[in-house]
Amino acid sequence: MTLKIPRQLIINFASACLSGILIAFLFPKFNLEFLAWISIVPLLYAVSKSKSFKEAFFYGFVSGAVSYVIILYWVAYTVCVFGNLPYYGAIFALLLLSSYLALYIALFAGFVKILLNNFNRLNIILIPSCWVFFEFFKSKLLTGFPWENLGFSQYLNLPFIQVSNIIGVLGLSFVIVLINYTVFHFIFYKNKISKRQALFELIFVLSVFIVIVSYGYYNIYSIKKLLKTKKPLKIALIQGNIGMFQKWKITKKRTTSIYLNLSKKSLKYQPQLILWPETALPYIISLHPHYWNKVMNFSERNKINLIFGAVGLGFFNGKNHFYNRAYAFNGKSGRFSYYDKHHLVPFGEYIPLKKQFPFLAHVLRGAGIGNFTGGKKFRILKSGKIRAGSMICYEAYFDSLVRHFSRDGANILISITDDAWYGRTSAPYQDMSMTVFPAVENERFVARAGNSGISGIISPTGKIMGETGIFKKTYFIGYIKLINRKTFFALYGNIFGYIINTVFILSMVYILLSNIFRKKT
Repeated sequence: MTLKIPRQLIINFASACLSGILIAFLFPKFNLEFLAWISIVPLLYAVSKSKSFKEAFFYGFVSGAVSYVIILYWVAYTVCVFGNLPYYGAIFALLLLSSYLALYIALFAGFVKILLNNFNRLNIILIPSCWVFFEFFKSKLLTGFPWENLGFSQYLNLPFIQVSNIIGVLGLSFVIVLINYTVFHFIFYKNKISKRQALFELIFVLSVFIVIVSYGYYNIYSIKKLLKTKKPLKIALIQGNIGMFQKWKITKKRTTSIYLNLSKKSLKYQPQLILWPETALPYIISLHPHYWNKVMNFSERNKINLIFGAVGLGFFNGKNHFYNRAYAFNGKSGRFSYYDKHHLVPFGEYIPLKKQFPFLAHVLRGAGIGNFTGGKKFRILKSGKIRAGSMICYEAYFDSLVRHFSRDGANILISITDDAWYGRTSAPYQDMSMTVFPAVENERFVARAGNSGISGIISPTGKIMGETGIFKKTYFIGYIKLINRKTFFALYGNIFGYIINTVFILSMVYILLSNIFRKKT
């Protein structure tokens, strides 16, 4: 006896897999961002043909798992090489993380089935709202993991992404799903909806897209006009390219010398600001006066502003606390300021629930997990006219965090990172692509220095002005300009996301109450 699988189930499963592949292809290194407008259509088709919430949930899970395994394949490399996990353990870690993230797309698919069964005309708003709702919570729950949210895929589409200075990346995701739903509805429901509704949906979506792109071109023109009145500042980005296995083992003298020597070479271009990467000095520099004075003297002797990453130390509640810190030295006044990283990487810079699971914490520390404490204040790094908001690595993807800097007076954003963990995978390129959005959302230049690359400068329109290759010991010279005006997003945050989430929740409440009322009557 042979088990015969219904043809429609095979088509639905293949459609879900296709959506997963298309979504993965939107991001670096593939960069096929134009596929975004149809990437979810196959999944929507599979959901529409499913018979229940559970079946739709399954197709969403398949789609999400396929996309995240492709996007995050580098996780296996990182935990295998630097976490000392065996190969099969690294694959398991990748599958576990991908499965967790796939749950959000699975929930999206399940609730889309409910929406398709209960609404018709309103779904043009409700289904994109459903996607934003779960993407929002993916970015918040369990410290959040917004890595390659759908809107990030459009980092090369400059006219389209300008509106993120109003609606954020979640707003871009909303528009992408809106267009996907319209394409799906027109192709697969054209015989089930009236010509009037089809015409309305087409006009509505075209109007939204035209308004967004028109605003984009206007905003690019406005920023270029503003920049003409600003004086450029020359900046040197220093890329030490010290391997992860060597970084925490080589001597303080050698590490400090690598960055000072590269900085001295860059002086022939007369930069006004020099930027070193995250933990460029991987030791507590405040406890080592010799190296503190060496770095400070370099800044003062050359009358240059210097921003660099190091390990910070604090003492409270009877304990020493270590921080992933960014220092800013003013070469003219001799003063310094610092910022401690707020949003730490779980299982990288700290161990969650270590008090509840002390044995697990012991094992993870043995695998090289850090023991940092998160910062509490959004300090601006001040150095002369420069007021820099510091995004340390992972923080660049959290728009609700970054906007505090420009709102509180930062006239430039700096991103310091160390992507050596990722090797020669697509992760450094994905990381760089997401760093485009703080520039657009806050209308600030972003200067980015990475230990192993990618280092570069991003303009307030999101254009990457220049960048280094990865795993090269080098420096990059570029120009920035200081901007003080504040965007809507910097002032008010993700209002659009909260409105859309409210719309989706109200739709679910309406469906629930309607079903209760029908059962009673």
